[in-house]
Amino acid sequence: MKATAMQYAKALYEATKDKNQKEIDGILADFVKLLAKNNQERLAGNISKKFGEIYNAENGIVEAEITSCEKLNEAIEKKIENYIKDKYSAKKVEINNKIDESIKGGIIIRVGDEIMDGSVERQLKELKSILIL
Repeated sequence: MKATAMQYAKALYEATKDKNQKEIDGILADFVKLLAKNNQERLAGNISKKFGEIYNAENGIVEAEITSCEKLNEAIEKKIENYIKDKYSAKKVEINNKIDESIKGGIIIRVGDEIMDGSVERQLKELKSILIL
């Protein structure tokens, strides 16, 4: 039975946890050789993604994608960061601000599978559906 990307990622995380950079470099070199030996190099991208998810979960890091019609200023970004820290009990929040002018205003916050849509576009669609009834 072949290992899944998640199984490889968990094993890699456990092997590298609390190691210095030199030790991690050696572990990664051996890990790449193992993938090649098992003919599973194609899983490398997915393993990397899963590893990042495991690392973030273990270290209290939350990744948030914030969609807005223009770049967020520092004050607003800090408020959103504090909101996400409180909501998810995070130690650190990494924000990726995505610009989408079609939302017209407001913001959309995406953390994992959860979406909080406060966009003007969504509000207009809701208003339209109410008025059509």
